[in-house]
Amino acid sequence: MNCVDEQKDYVDIVIINHNTANYLASCLDSIRKYSDYPYQVTVVDNGSTDHSLALLAQYNWVKTIANKTNQGYARACNQGINGNTGPFILLLNSDVEVTPNWLSPMVQCMQSNPLNGVVGNRQINAEGQLAGAGVIGDYPFQYRGWGLPFRQDLYDREEEVISISGACMMIKRELLPVLHLLDERYFFYFEDTDYCYQARAKGYRVVYCPASTVFHYCDTSPLKDKLRLRYYLAAKKLFEHKWGLGAFKKKGGKTVEPD
Repeated sequence: MNCVDEQKDYVDIVIINHNTANYLASCLDSIRKYSDYPYQVTVVDNGSTDHSLALLAQYNWVKTIANKTNQGYARACNQGINGNTGPFILLLNSDVEVTPNWLSPMVQCMQSNPLNGVVGNRQINAEGQLAGAGVIGDYPFQYRGWGLPFRQDLYDREEEVISISGACMMIKRELLPVLHLLDERYFFYFEDTDYCYQARAKGYRVVYCPASTVFHYCDTSPLKDKLRLRYYLAAKKLFEHKWGLGAFKKKGGKTVEPD
């Protein structure tokens, strides 16, 4: 099921790619096969030097934005968001494969409460272990179930959480004037967590939706370890500074914006 030009109620799926052509092909094929809700796919290619662009030329149902250089994850996401008009935006990693009937539960979850601002789903890695079931607690985070063997009854309830994995993250276009786009100061890492914090600071809910499941192969970026660590540490420093020692500030039990 793909969206048509006159379809108003659809999901803008935005995928960021940087030299992950083989994973990207599997991701796109799974979307085409298993999506159960109207959608439009946009791939923002961040200056890939592998065969990603040649691959994308074979997918005539995919919109492509080709950056000459790596613009960073958050900025590329914003390019994809701004290039479309669908009421729901789904940010998806290129190393994700979706499963049957994965998309409509996320839309239904988003629609179930006007305060739902960010929705994430259950993620399983290549070893059959949980790689995403929502984040709870104050900073430093508690990644629920990380590395546990997957079972259907494990974290099987929809519930509000602190944050979710940005590998598959849905947001509402109508909230962009309030929540804004992703903070482009994050080149790689923490941009998803920051957005969840922003949503909560503005009074919206971040919701884990286990009715939707995807496979996330994790850590497939071709970036060298030293460069990845540098990006991670820079993002961590920015996050902690922005949100005040990295911890939630609360007044009367509610999260408030950072000073």
